[in-house]
Amino acid sequence: MPVILQVHELDIGMRLANPVIRDRNILLPAGKVLNDADIDTLRRSCPRAAIHISDPVLDDLVSFQDVTRDRKVAAATRRKLLRAMSSVRDKFSSRMALGGMDLRGVHEAMAYITHYLNENPNAAAMIMRPGKEASYLTEHPANVFYLSVVVGNAVRNFVRRDLGNRSSLRSYQRPRPPINVAPLGLAALFMDVAMWPLEEAFNQPGPLSPEQREIVWHHPHAGAEVLPTNVPLLVGEIVRRHHENYDGTGYPDGLSADQIPLFARIVRLADAFDAATTTRVFRQAKSPPRVLWEMTMGPYAHLYDPVLLKIFGGVVQPFPIGAKLRLACGRYAVVVRFGGNYALLPEVIIAFDENGKRLPRERLEGPFKLEEHPALRIVSYGGEDLTDVYGEGTSYTEFQMPVAAEFQTLFESVYP
Repeated sequence: MPVILQVHELDIGMRLANPVIRDRNILLPAGKVLNDADIDTLRRSCPRAAIHISDPVLDDLVSFQDVTRDRKVAAATRRKLLRAMSSVRDKFSSRMALGGMDLRGVHEAMAYITHYLNENPNAAAMIMRPGKEASYLTEHPANVFYLSVVVGNAVRNFVRRDLGNRSSLRSYQRPRPPINVAPLGLAALFMDVAMWPLEEAFNQPGPLSPEQREIVWHHPHAGAEVLPTNVPLLVGEIVRRHHENYDGTGYPDGLSADQIPLFARIVRLADAFDAATTTRVFRQAKSPPRVLWEMTMGPYAHLYDPVLLKIFGGVVQPFPIGAKLRLACGRYAVVVRFGGNYALLPEVIIAFDENGKRLPRERLEGPFKLEEHPALRIVSYGGEDLTDVYGEGTSYTEFQMPVAAEFQTLFESVYP
């Protein structure tokens, strides 16, 4: 399994495990042994890129969690959805009513990922950041669809286990139909359909104008009104409610808790997480671990369903396998397995010294779970300081509940 390094960490002689792709073109091929010119090219062309480097010593010593299949499924689902959403956008842009439009491409993507999740119920959500080949309002719904369906499937499995564990109540319960996640996926795709006329504002660095803010405020209701006529009624209700907050501070109607449909609460989570971790012109993305912490245990936890947060935090894994993390001891660890329900505390092996140089085989430590070694706190990842996330005494099971503010920008309208 390759180690994921930042461009500034690269050294001459390292071998690329994966090709480096820039604007759909291969900048450097897989297997390339880096020289000084290669590293200089990467520093100029993609200074913030994550580079996958082969490490045969670690591969020989450690059994890395294999997420190849999960990644392929996430990428394939996304491609299918982008094609389907492009056709929807073309129809909308030509001012044709969505009406009874053909949703075969959407249903194909739904069937594809649902089949995979049924066969792999514990699949983790792979965080995909593919580039700029699609507009935000096409790419973002595809990502939210994927996250929502993975989380919805996890909720379905949670409900099944919960009912199965109540053996003493079984004889008093009527059989319940299985949870159908199709309306959830459709709503995720169409949640921002009423935002399409406002797309130019996503390149606007300043605050929204009063007219723009009015469109954003009412887009959940407006979107529900223009949905295709051949989608279930529940889809419209999810679209109407996907910006409502669990504590009642959301919009457009200020609903709270169980007043908000379950699937709308799931879309709210997925929508916020993807928006916060996606780089766009109007602001720089936050890292997945920071966003997951802010949403689940940090300042924004009060906005989301607490039960769904726990499920979400066990499905969305913020550190990819092979990620290089700086620890409080000064050395660097490599992620070998996801943290599962403790997503912010993965299983690691200490493999680099304080200067970022690979330790010799005999000095490697681990692998071990960070949840069992609280002194080995993560202090940075990808150059980002995470000391506030992993401060001493930080609890990864408790929720803090500060207050949210009214949005003034497009980013604030989605996150937190």
